[in-house]
Amino acid sequence: MLKLIGLGLWDELDISLKGLMEIQECKHVFAEFYTSHPRDLEKLEKLLGKKVKILERKDLEEDSKKLIALAEKEDIAILVGGDPLTATTHVSILLEAQKKKIPTKIIHSSSIYSAIAKTGLFIYKFGYTVTLPKWLEKPESVFEKIEENKARGCHSLILIDIGMEVGEALEKIRQNKKLGNEKILVCSRMGSEEEKIVYGSISQLGKTNLKMPFVLVIPGNLHFIEEEALKTHLLEQ
Repeated sequence: MLKLIGLGLWDELDISLKGLMEIQECKHVFAEFYTSHPRDLEKLEKLLGKKVKILERKDLEEDSKKLIALAEKEDIAILVGGDPLTATTHVSILLEAQKKKIPTKIIHSSSIYSAIAKTGLFIYKFGYTVTLPKWLEKPESVFEKIEENKARGCHSLILIDIGMEVGEALEKIRQNKKLGNEKILVCSRMGSEEEKIVYGSISQLGKTNLKMPFVLVIPGNLHFIEEEALKTHLLEQ
């Protein structure tokens, strides 16, 4: 069997009891952290009582046949930060397993897609989710999706490449004249004791010392309850 198990938002303690029980039945336990922030491997292994092998991107995208072959013979678990189905890579490996008639199981967990509701913005009013890439100087395709969301009155959730600082991400957004004057939310270290949600102009937010990992949110049309909620996150002038 192939099991995809969510690790939740922040650390090893966010994994569900069901996830822990499923891992105990597995012969091999793998984890990938290239789609989320890394966990403390030593603490994770201590909690699980099992050794965990870290997977690189190529192990799931190019060499997934090795994992599939192993799952044909024994139960394996792949641990994923957040919820295991928020990255398309994991859907692909599920489909590969199902084509081989290998049983699969999904153990869901908390993710940024649900935690973002702590901003006070209504989940059902979010449009396209986009990823802001570190390597691309002018992410025009990202801007197009955000502008499309705004035209529809929808909020935009902007995921950030691992390793990108808040100031760097905001500067990329500032390049677009249609977005550069927008008020924006920065949601830092969601689910942790250091969680911070702040709302303000790009110039204001650029002066903060918010830590990675984080996401950005550009609000669309606001309900009066959303407006009230955003005021609680507003940076002082």
